[in-house]
Amino acid sequence: MRVVVNGAEAYHVDAKALRKACLRALRAEGVRRDAELSVAVVSESEMSELNQRYLNRDGPTDVLAFPMQEEDTRSYLLGDVIICPDFIRERKNQYDVNDGKELEFVAVHGVLHLLGYEDDDEEGALAMMRRQRDILVGAGEEKR
Repeated sequence: MRVVVNGAEAYHVDAKALRKACLRALRAEGVRRDAELSVAVVSESEMSELNQRYLNRDGPTDVLAFPMQEEDTRSYLLGDVIICPDFIRERKNQYDVNDGKELEFVAVHGVLHLLGYEDDDEEGALAMMRRQRDILVGAGEEKR
């Protein structure tokens, strides 16, 4: 499995920690070994543009996920996860995770979306939240 993190330096994000959290989610979900995932770290204005263009929603959000699920000669392109660290940090209390783990928590959320999890209703949102916590608690990176 391969996770590529782009833009982390510009936003003072620990790319290694993001990569590790995403890999943990991919492994926990039994994703095939040749999977590739891209994680992009963007500004609030960039996230606002993406949110408007693809979801027709105003303003920034914490994470967007764009599934690809395409075969290539050497790998399986799973998709792209886009996170907005400024938006996430401003709202870090809403995630109820250990300080400094909010970005990893949100990145795992994005990975789960790529894998078909939905949070459009309360049941789906609770299932995703539980799965995120299970994945991160298993790594000792999140509080119960």
